[in-house]
Amino acid sequence: MKEFKNQLKRELQQDAPYTTELKQRLLQTKRKPKKRNWQVLSVSVAMCCLIGMIVYAQFAPQQSVQTANEGNPLLPIIKDVTALEVIKPQTAYLLGEQWMLHGFRMVIDEEAKITYGDYVAYYGPEGIVVSTVLGLANDSVTMDEGQIRVNGTILTVRGLGKKIGEAEQKDPFKNPYYFYEWGIQFTPFANETVDTAKDELLVYNKEDHQQLLKIKDAQLAGKVTAIYAPVELALTLTPEEQAVYEAFKTDYDLERLRGISPIAITKMFLLSESEQDYETYEALFTNVENKHTIEVKQYYETTKAVRQQLYTPELNRLMIASGFNGIEKASFEVRSETEGWVVYTGENGLPAKVRMEKNEQGIWQPSFSRPIYTPLE
Repeated sequence: MKEFKNQLKRELQQDAPYTTELKQRLLQTKRKPKKRNWQVLSVSVAMCCLIGMIVYAQFAPQQSVQTANEGNPLLPIIKDVTALEVIKPQTAYLLGEQWMLHGFRMVIDEEAKITYGDYVAYYGPEGIVVSTVLGLANDSVTMDEGQIRVNGTILTVRGLGKKIGEAEQKDPFKNPYYFYEWGIQFTPFANETVDTAKDELLVYNKEDHQQLLKIKDAQLAGKVTAIYAPVELALTLTPEEQAVYEAFKTDYDLERLRGISPIAITKMFLLSESEQDYETYEALFTNVENKHTIEVKQYYETTKAVRQQLYTPELNRLMIASGFNGIEKASFEVRSETEGWVVYTGENGLPAKVRMEKNEQGIWQPSFSRPIYTPLE
């Protein structure tokens, strides 16, 4: 029996393919789990969140308020105001693309809801004023170098949204306040924070500074809902003049204008601008160079981009009609061998005139440009 036990022991000690692996598993010491340091983990998570927030704040777009129906819609231009209330503002500050309509009569609605970017009429010390709404009741509004923040959120309506630095001051496409600069010195911003009460609004105002103006609800006349402009562009050409005009647009040969009256050439000039055909407009402009014509051409070049990009066809025709209707009945006065004037009575009943120059070919050409705004020097 003893011999049998010894034999069995020797056999069990022999290495089989599975016994070696089994032995290793059985003899392997289990690792003790490490204790987690929850303080270190919490700090790590907090740091990751903080870094994420910083990165997001740096690269994510800032929140903004974009109201006035979210798209800065242009005010409609209407010709029939039956049963509507019409005002003629003493002053108007229309920030946005309709700044050029500040001199027209406007339709107001006393009951309309008012939001950021709307144009409102209110009673000021010297009459009715129209301006752009930059703050509502119970708001805290900050003006910082032209940027408007409402309760900490940037207002982006009507071209607003960014600070106006020195590089943007004289750029009409980057400075929404540009068109209310009438001198050569840029008017500084008040850079202030104004809080409104429950019965107050904030509007844009320009005096010694560009600033926020607080007005009471009791001062409100209403929200501006349309521009009242019954005038139609009254420039027509005779069939002969129209044929010359169309032929001239094919090759811009000034000889085609020979024998055409200075008044007809002036109408062609204005019609090309009303059609926003600036190539024809420039071809009709005088090629005579003197102090006057150089200044006019420089003015045109300065304002050209605004004419082309900010004026819709309807607004363009309206502005030309308001300035030049009456040329249909104009007379031509020769002042010298090379200078003449087209004289007419404007829409407002006042006398007006535009200058013409006779070129070396003996053909009269316009030497004026429709005034757009006073460019800052």
